[in-house]
Amino acid sequence: MSTSPLIKYVLPAAAVGLVGFAVVSSNRPPREQTEPLLTAPTSPYQGKVAGIGVVEPSSELIAVASELPGVVREVAITPGAKVKRGAPLFRLDDRALRAQLEAAQAEAAQAEAALAAARVALADEAQRLGLFEAVEDKRAISQDELKRREFAVRRAETAVVQAEAAARAARAQARVVATDLDRLTVRAPIDGVVWRVNVRPGEFAQAGPVAEPLVTVGASETLHVRVEIDEADINRVQPGAQATGSFRGDATASIPLRFVRFEPEAVEKRALSGGAERVDTRVIEALYAFEPGAGPTFIGQRMDVFIEARPLLVRKSGDGAATGEPS
Repeated sequence: MSTSPLIKYVLPAAAVGLVGFAVVSSNRPPREQTEPLLTAPTSPYQGKVAGIGVVEPSSELIAVASELPGVVREVAITPGAKVKRGAPLFRLDDRALRAQLEAAQAEAAQAEAALAAARVALADEAQRLGLFEAVEDKRAISQDELKRREFAVRRAETAVVQAEAAARAARAQARVVATDLDRLTVRAPIDGVVWRVNVRPGEFAQAGPVAEPLVTVGASETLHVRVEIDEADINRVQPGAQATGSFRGDATASIPLRFVRFEPEAVEKRALSGGAERVDTRVIEALYAFEPGAGPTFIGQRMDVFIEARPLLVRKSGDGAATGEPS
């Protein structure tokens, strides 16, 4: 009598599989509950709207540009330096403009000398005309000579007017060159702190907008955090609502925030925290102010922000679906 294939092949294979499973199960390490390395931020408010904020100066970051192109000869600041408005940041090569300024100043001096000579000539002609006009008996002088003296005075007056115009033009040209020379020194637009320096001596500084700012400057006394609020939650947040924030990696240190304003334009969401966030979400940006604490605070640092908001009530519609609206 032949042995059934089920008994001959299947049952032994199943037995081997069960034995292997038992061995693997017995060697599996015990599971232990572990705590996260970083504490998750928590909200102090019952009704809240959460958002991701980015730290920026209260003046916003000012990308300082060069008005004229040229090679950088001197950089007068370093990142983190405090500057006053008008303080030099960096200077471009000014040798060519200095030579032009000397030439323009020489032309202006020559024009001033010509003007002085024209005024002396006018005074001389006016004096001669005065001698003829002082004669009481007009029959004693030639009328033709008198007319020539009058014409000479008019010519001298015209020469003075022309010399004055030439002197003004020469002075204006000298001022133009002096202004361009001063524009080669890029200065701080406000009192604040230099947050970043992206220019070095010997590099070429392009005029106008550039992909990476040459120097960024901003205020430092008060910092702002720009918080992105989902457009679906904005009707729950009132202007002046209280808010707190904490920096990434230090959720236990809650920082009180002071409302500044809402930006009037909705923009696309930029601060993504990962996961299944929609990248096509539009947000309203809210600005909150805070004082720099004892710890280091960096521009561009992210902050988890909780804003006090009206709680969202969930109610059921007629078809049984849950809908939410602010209370």
